[in-house]
Amino acid sequence: MLKLGLCIIGCGRFARTFAKSLADARDSVDLYFASRDYARARAYSDEFDGAGAFGSYRDAASDSRIDALYICTPHDLHLEHARLAATWQKHILLEKPIARTIREGRLIISTARDARVNLMVAENYRFLAPVQEAKKLIESGDLGQVRLVQLQEEYPFDPGSWRNETERNGGGVFIDGGIHKVSVLSYLSGLPNQVYGAQTLPGVSGLEAEDGIVVTTRSPEGVVGIINHTWSIGKTSNRPWVGVLGTLANLHFELGDSWLKIDYGISQETRLFDADHCGILPMVLEFRRSIMEATEPAMTGEDGLNDLDIVLKAYQSAQTGLAVVL
Repeated sequence: MLKLGLCIIGCGRFARTFAKSLADARDSVDLYFASRDYARARAYSDEFDGAGAFGSYRDAASDSRIDALYICTPHDLHLEHARLAATWQKHILLEKPIARTIREGRLIISTARDARVNLMVAENYRFLAPVQEAKKLIESGDLGQVRLVQLQEEYPFDPGSWRNETERNGGGVFIDGGIHKVSVLSYLSGLPNQVYGAQTLPGVSGLEAEDGIVVTTRSPEGVVGIINHTWSIGKTSNRPWVGVLGTLANLHFELGDSWLKIDYGISQETRLFDADHCGILPMVLEFRRSIMEATEPAMTGEDGLNDLDIVLKAYQSAQTGLAVVL
């Protein structure tokens, strides 16, 4: 396989972002589009120089040109569409969260395993260059002992349609966008073994679930994590930011920007990277690599399940007012 035949399942708003991000990967990826509305799929394919379009998900899954499906459908359909991909022996790139519940997530993992296809959770934030650089700095010991990892985002996002249906979405702000921050936190600090969540007072009217939450975590090594992820009615002034505090140095960067700053106390350093706002291109290339080499991808189904577990435990904590052990 020289090129990956990848079909986007679900031609919604984020499918546009995904397709735009792969504009420079056409020597590695043939991109197809599938929708229950063929005209919509055809329009996406025409706009983004696609290799073809399908008027049903089954038609895409059964086509011999397709090696993998990128499942970008509502959360309550992830299991159904993962099963569809597995039935036709297609590899699975599954948009986060892996599922709404731990049970659904485990079924998705077992479905892919039984079909002997690769399953990768599309957690693109892990593939952003500053996140990768932060991971290297932490593992090198340049920061000393990591003490605290902080992530914050306040954004005027309006969760329309199914995203405002708790049953379909699995929750509110935290399972939808906050899980990105959970994944980065776990990647940088290691999996926590304790989580505490507190929901903010509502800031946006007419929502079924939470629109703001602050979560603190603690790892077995004692590293503390703080996540503030809030939908806001105001305009955002900065990108979501990440801070890591160590005993020898601190670092700071904004998710989606192309720099990382290191503060050694007596000196400072800024590292610059190629512009990449989403991390989608390196994520898809890693997915392709894992298929070609028949190895696990860098973001496995189990990784996605761990992220989901933290989210659900944070919801449990917010309801009880007590910290929850993972």
